[in-house]
Amino acid sequence: MTIPNPASAPLLLTDTDVLERVRQLVGQATVARQLWIMFVDGDGRQAPVIMPISDIPLRPEARVIDNLAAVMAGMCVDLTTDVGSGSVILTLERIGRDAVLAGDRQWAAALREACDRAGAALRGVYLSTSGGVHRILSV
Repeated sequence: MTIPNPASAPLLLTDTDVLERVRQLVGQATVARQLWIMFVDGDGRQAPVIMPISDIPLRPEARVIDNLAAVMAGMCVDLTTDVGSGSVILTLERIGRDAVLAGDRQWAAALREACDRAGAALRGVYLSTSGGVHRILSV
């Protein structure tokens, strides 16, 4: 997925900015299980490419987390600017209850670990459910 004209989109400077962008781009859940990865450059500008990864397992698996860490490491290095390093926004999408479930918390912890291993600054982990978008983990 590509964002139309990302250069004109408002910068993502606060947690509120990030939450609003996730609500705009991901919105309410429409698929059973998916992970969205959004990258932000050191100036707070969202990169034009968003990576949806469908059919993620119910619980995080080591090989999936290893692959995510490798992708994030490469992308965030390329997004470093004079102002700061690149960062990542992660959103779990699942149809169902609006509450944060045990599996959601496991994913959030595994995603934080992947970011730590990748040296990627994490802007937050969000949950998109049938009821809307909520922050699971902030930084």
